[in-house]
Amino acid sequence: MTMCKPKMILIAIVLSCLSAASRAQVTNINPTAPATRLEALETNVGVVIIMGTTPAGSISVNAAVVSVTCKEDTDTSTNQKEYGILVGIRQGGQPEDGTVIDYDELESLVNTIDYFSKIDWTVTPLTGFDAFYVTKAGFRIAAFGSKHNGTIQFAMRSNSMSKGMVLSAEQLAQFKGLIVSAQHKLDSIRTGR
Repeated sequence: MTMCKPKMILIAIVLSCLSAASRAQVTNINPTAPATRLEALETNVGVVIIMGTTPAGSISVNAAVVSVTCKEDTDTSTNQKEYGILVGIRQGGQPEDGTVIDYDELESLVNTIDYFSKIDWTVTPLTGFDAFYVTKAGFRIAAFGSKHNGTIQFAMRSNSMSKGMVLSAEQLAQFKGLIVSAQHKLDSIRTGR
């Protein structure tokens, strides 16, 4: 009986170590699902994914640069293609912060920018407002104003930015131009013209 006791203790220690090692390998039991079709396609494993890009242009916004890049992702095993854009925001010497926007969101984004460019004090009888639009991946564009100072301003931010960047009406129009240009480029690729 005394000989069996050390063996049982040793077995218990080994099983405990194996159990702890297997738990240590589980890094994320609830991974976040990709927000866009482009991001979902890029999570395919065991296949070749081709990610094509073409810059649509960029604008300067205060101390930052906002760029728009056309994207076409292809899963070569099924020839599935997804299209959209990447909005990149580079502030100062920081790395670029990019947000993917699916092709089917572009028309709504352009319509939102048109709406914001015409927004005025009739949207609410109250003294201030904050109107915003958010894409599936968390890119946010907003118009806000206060009758106390009499101004209406615009802002944008990615989902990882804690604070938005303020844009002038002219910069908002330039950003819309980049989106429309990217949309036309993607239209020509999708239709093969």
